[in-house]
Amino acid sequence: QPALKPVIVTKGASKRQLDQEEVPAHWKDQLGLKSKILKSVMECHLQSRIKVTALLVILLLITGFKLIPNSPTQNTQVTVSLSENPVDFIDMAAEIPGLFQEAAPYRSNLSYFWQENPEVKEALPAAFLENYKSFCWFNKTNQAELLCLPRLYLGGFIKCGSTELHEKINFHPDIQYGAVKEHKWWSRYRLPHNWTEMRNFVKRPFSSYLRGLQPWKVGTSTVLFDSSATLVWHYLFWEERYPELEERPYSYADVIHAITPHAKVLVVVRNPIDRLWSGYLFFLGHNWPSTFGPKNLSAEAFDKAVRNEIDRFRVCVKEKGFRKCCFDTKHLDRYDRAVVPIALSIYVCYIREWKEKFGDQLKVIRLEDYMGDRAKTLASIYEFVDLPPMQHDEINQQIESHSRVKNKGKHKNLAMLKSTRDLLNSFYKPFNEELARVMGDERFLYG
Repeated sequence: QPALKPVIVTKGASKRQLDQEEVPAHWKDQLGLKSKILKSVMECHLQSRIKVTALLVILLLITGFKLIPNSPTQNTQVTVSLSENPVDFIDMAAEIPGLFQEAAPYRSNLSYFWQENPEVKEALPAAFLENYKSFCWFNKTNQAELLCLPRLYLGGFIKCGSTELHEKINFHPDIQYGAVKEHKWWSRYRLPHNWTEMRNFVKRPFSSYLRGLQPWKVGTSTVLFDSSATLVWHYLFWEERYPELEERPYSYADVIHAITPHAKVLVVVRNPIDRLWSGYLFFLGHNWPSTFGPKNLSAEAFDKAVRNEIDRFRVCVKEKGFRKCCFDTKHLDRYDRAVVPIALSIYVCYIREWKEKFGDQLKVIRLEDYMGDRAKTLASIYEFVDLPPMQHDEINQQIESHSRVKNKGKHKNLAMLKSTRDLLNSFYKPFNEELARVMGDERFLYG
C-alpha cells in the first residue's frame, strides 16, 4: 500500500470532520465504530447511575432514613439498640404474637443418651426391689452389693435457695442424700466438656455416681435424694456436642422419667428479678476468677447489662423461637458487666417439660413461701414424698438449731435502680403468667 502521512485527529472531532481528512476508508470505518461504541457505553453508564441512585433513594425512604441525616431541618429517625435507648417497658407477648406457640413441638430422642452412656443401660435391672422406697437393686456383677437411684430430685436455679432447702429437708430421719449435696452427674459429669474458661470437668462413670449416693446407708424406708439444682436447666455447650442438631436431642426430664418414672421432683424458684440481682451481686461480689468480669459493681452497670441482654434475647426469639433461646448457651450461667443470664429467670421454659413428664409428681416451691413458714413448707415436702410426718414444733426446733444459709456478699446493701426493676417487671410478666397457667397457681405471677 502507498505510504500514508500521519493524521492528527483533534479531541472531540466528529465523524464528518474525519471524512474531510485524507484518511483511508478502513481507518474511517474503525474510528466511526469506536465512536459509536463509546457513545453507547456512556449512555448505559448514565442509565445505570440513574437506576442505582433511584434504588438507593427508595431503600432509604423505606427504612425511614433521610438523605441528609445531619441536617438540623430534617427529623431524622434512627434505629438503636436497647442499650442506647432508655426503654422502660417491654411487652414481648404483644411484640411477638404466639410467643409460646412453637412452630414444631419438642421431640425427645433418647438414643443419643444411650449412645453417650451405654453403661447406664448395662447397670440397670429389669425391675427395682419392691420393698424399697428408693429405686434399688443388687449389682449384676456382685449380688451382695446394693445399688440405688434417688426417689426425690431437688432442682432449682442460681440463688433461689436450693442449698437452704436441701439442708432443712435433711432434718427428716428417713432422708439420705449421699456423700455430697450436688452430685451433678446427669447434667454435668456424664460427658467431658468445658464450662467457661475456668473449669474443666472430667467424665465420671455411672458407677461412681451410684456409689456417691452411699446405698449401703439406704434402708427399705429411706428416701434417697439428689439435690443437683442444675438438673432443671444445665445443658451448657450442647451446641458443640450436637452441631448437626437445632435443639437438644433430649431433656433430663426425659432421661429421669425413662429410668425411674415414679420418681418425685422438687423445684424451688423465687421472684425472677430478685434471683437475677442476687446472682449478679454474688458472683461479681465474691472473689471469683476474672473470667466472671470486673468486681466494681454498680446499679448502672447492671442496668446496662440487663438492657443489652433483653435486646439480645428478643432478637434471638424472633429468629429462633422461644424454646431454643432459653437453652442457648450464650444466654445462661454467666455474670459479668456485659452479660447477665436473664433467660435463667424464665422458669416456665425449664419447668414446663418436667411438668409434662411428671405431672403431679412435680412440686414447685416458692422461696418466698418457704421463708414465710419453713415448718409448713417442710411438712408439705415430707408428705409429698410419702414420708412419716414430723410435728411442726419438732421441725421448728431443728430449724432454730441450724443457722439459715445467707448470701454474705459485701455488696448486699447495693440497691437496683427503679427503672431497671420496672423494665424487668414488664419483661418477665408474660413468662410469669405462662408459668402460673402451667402450674395452675396464681402465686407464680409475681405481680
